[in-house]
Amino acid sequence: MIDFSAHARDRATQFLTLLAQWVAIPSPFDADSRQPDAPFGRGIADALHWWQTLGDNAGLATLNVDHHAVHIEYGSGDEIVYVFGHADVVPAGDGWHFPPYQLSRLGDKLIGRGVVDDKGPMIAAWLALDILRELKLPLARRIRLVAGGNEETGFRCIRRYFESQPQPAFAFTPDGKFPVIYGEKGSLLVRLTSPVAQTGLNVACGNVVNTIPDVAHLRGLSLYSGGWTLADGFTLLAEPACADHWQLYGRGGHSSKPEQCLNPITATAQLLHQRFSSHWTQQLCDITDATTGQNGVRFALDTPGECGQILLVPTVLNIGNGQMTLTLNVRYPENLSTEEITASLTRWLRGWPASRIDIEPVKPPGFYPPDSALVQTLHEIYTRHTGDHHHPSRTTGAGSYASAMQNAVIFGCEFPDGSSGNTHGADEYGSLCRFISATGMYAEALYRLANLPAATPEKRGI
Repeated sequence: MIDFSAHARDRATQFLTLLAQWVAIPSPFDADSRQPDAPFGRGIADALHWWQTLGDNAGLATLNVDHHAVHIEYGSGDEIVYVFGHADVVPAGDGWHFPPYQLSRLGDKLIGRGVVDDKGPMIAAWLALDILRELKLPLARRIRLVAGGNEETGFRCIRRYFESQPQPAFAFTPDGKFPVIYGEKGSLLVRLTSPVAQTGLNVACGNVVNTIPDVAHLRGLSLYSGGWTLADGFTLLAEPACADHWQLYGRGGHSSKPEQCLNPITATAQLLHQRFSSHWTQQLCDITDATTGQNGVRFALDTPGECGQILLVPTVLNIGNGQMTLTLNVRYPENLSTEEITASLTRWLRGWPASRIDIEPVKPPGFYPPDSALVQTLHEIYTRHTGDHHHPSRTTGAGSYASAMQNAVIFGCEFPDGSSGNTHGADEYGSLCRFISATGMYAEALYRLANLPAATPEKRGI
């Protein structure tokens, strides 16, 4: 038996060097710097170029697909095993104690934007491939490591990639948790626009559709007379020398985990309703309410599926010039459709004056059989490398590339022990020891998947 873990440990220094280089390239979506060779902004283009250069310098075949995604390829054969991750990150945001675009290390703890989501996991996959190359192991299939450029803001990269490239025989994305996630919710964006009577009111809260913000900025709002309250955990601060300027602080994070956050949009809705007590503020409270709005109960969309229950999480709120725009990041199980969600929300919104609803599908739900060779092989690798027999393979409410391609699941790179965290938040962190452990698992996974009997495409949602 090959000791893949030992080969991974030999690459710890190389892991740190490469991760520091990639984290140093700020790569959130940037509409202002888009060009034909940078459709998602210059930073993402630079991050994709770094990935391609990594493969070029190793003498491997690389391909930039329309500046949307870049793959590095090794081996030969008609079929392909994919590791599909992403080079883009969410914006740094506020609240960092360390430079977001500089890799910081505190013992085993690595801190920086993209460390966990998804640059660290992709470098682990790269070093796993390097182990196979060093050992010259026989492979019946080619292996491709693909970095996409638009995972965080729409999945346009993977859709464009597979317009011209073959689907995988087997694949995993290192963009979630171990052991194996074989089912995930679909996602779409709902944008609600409605007039408001308070033309002097200005609210800005959030700018990333899949991230719960940390703070809401309120202007044109007099609160010194009192008569209002905030839920526990929120903080309202007045800006110096501005009697009607306020900042309402909560706790942000990934929109798939609203229970771990304090959403300032929800608190802002409640504050505005206490202040104005109007029809539109009541409706805003209803749709953003964590107990009846975000779980679909209010809209009769709360029937759970195999991937859980729907989430309708408010992530962006803007009010100004007498108009309100609210964005909901919606994650829905396989037993619901975009059409059902649209119809239900439209019926409920009939009470909003002159309201408008826009739906933008992002990706369908995905579900891969848990008794398949892909899931069973990866789970066996995980349990043997870690000794963890307590965490089963499962489904998730988050979304990944796995549901946008055939024969794919999520395989790490986060462990269920809390050794990584703050994904999409300040001070995003991961564990060097755990990354090296994942590298060994990925090396064995690539080797075994490249030699497994062929799979039948059976992922629902493709």
